[in-house]
Amino acid sequence: MFGFGRKSSQRSPSAAIFRALESDGLPPGVDSASTLGVVESRGKYSGRRVTYIRVFDPAAAAERELEVRAFEDLDGHPDLVLRAGHVEKDGTVVITWRAPALDAATPVRERADRADHAGDERFVFQERFASPLEER
Repeated sequence: MFGFGRKSSQRSPSAAIFRALESDGLPPGVDSASTLGVVESRGKYSGRRVTYIRVFDPAAAAERELEVRAFEDLDGHPDLVLRAGHVEKDGTVVITWRAPALDAATPVRERADRADHAGDERFVFQERFASPLEER
């Protein structure tokens, strides 16, 4: 009656999810959204009832011998999630997260010149600059 024990199961993307995935851009290496799987979980977003979705590649899950049947099955495997979002009550699909591109450049870190930040020592070495009142 209330659907308390009801588990979601993996399914193909609905037409609305399919359109949202195509407009968002299919993940690299995916030719068609019809080859993807979707799992759902009901919840609330900003006080509204929505259906949370996770889109994943069933073939990649099968390679790891992982059977994805419920939303929670991907909790331990976030790298398998290609897109995530929610479906509003009126059917609007909102993609809120996408897996980072594999070829995304990682910025190179450079050491800071300490001479340019001489006034920061009191924050970095707080024990040297502690007032007598703070030491009690």
